[in-house]
Amino acid sequence: MKRKIGLALLVLAAAALLLTGYFHFLAPKPQAGTKSVTVQVVIPKSKINQTFHFTSSRSTVADLLKDEQDALKPATENGPYGLYITGMLGVQADSSKEYFNIKVDGKDATVGVSELPLENGKTYRFTLTSL
Repeated sequence: MKRKIGLALLVLAAAALLLTGYFHFLAPKPQAGTKSVTVQVVIPKSKINQTFHFTSSRSTVADLLKDEQDALKPATENGPYGLYITGMLGVQADSSKEYFNIKVDGKDATVGVSELPLENGKTYRFTLTSL
C-alpha cells in the first residue's frame, strides 16, 4: 500500500515538473512593444467571414479581445485554463455541439486566449466549428 502511494506521488511530481518545464521553456512568450495583427472571424452557419486589422501594445489575445470588444463582440467564460471563447460578432456557440477553434497563422493554438501571446504580423482566426 505504501509503495502504491509513493509511486503515485512520484508520478504526480514528475507530471508537475513536466508542466513547469513546458510553461517555462516551451510555451509561447509575449512580445513587448506595439504589434500589428489580423483577426479573422469565420462563422459558417451565419455566412460570416470578416477580417479585422488591429495595432496593440497588449501582450495576449485575451487582452486584445477586451480592448476591441466593440468591433469583435467576444463572449467569454472563465474556465479552468483561463478565458474560453463562447461567442464572436454576437453569435453564440451552442456548447453541446460547437466551439470556436483558434488558429495562429493557420496552425491550431496550443494554449487558450489568456495565455496566447499577441505577436506582430500574426493572423488569429476564430472559426465556429462543430464537435
